[in-house]
Amino acid sequence: MILYFLMKKLVTDTSGEEVRRVTEILKVQKIKHVVRTVRSRGSIGTAMDSRTYARANLAMYKGASMPNYVYMVYVNRGDFENARDLVYGD
Repeated sequence: MILYFLMKKLVTDTSGEEVRRVTEILKVQKIKHVVRTVRSRGSIGTAMDSRTYARANLAMYKGASMPNYVYMVYVNRGDFENARDLVYGD
């Protein structure tokens, strides 16, 4: 189990490309990090969508946008300032 209260959130984004950029910078600098992924629709909303599409006899998400995910990157509190400077160039 990862103790998120011991870590500090560095980035929250819906872009997988941006999260990849950030995690690559952290890997090169050997800063330990954790990426947490959450579906923005949730499990109940996804189940409702599945039932609706099944009743209408449509392929899942046909003509709809792909499911949205929210990515959160956490780093240790002691590494936060350094990581922020590396990622954002401040």
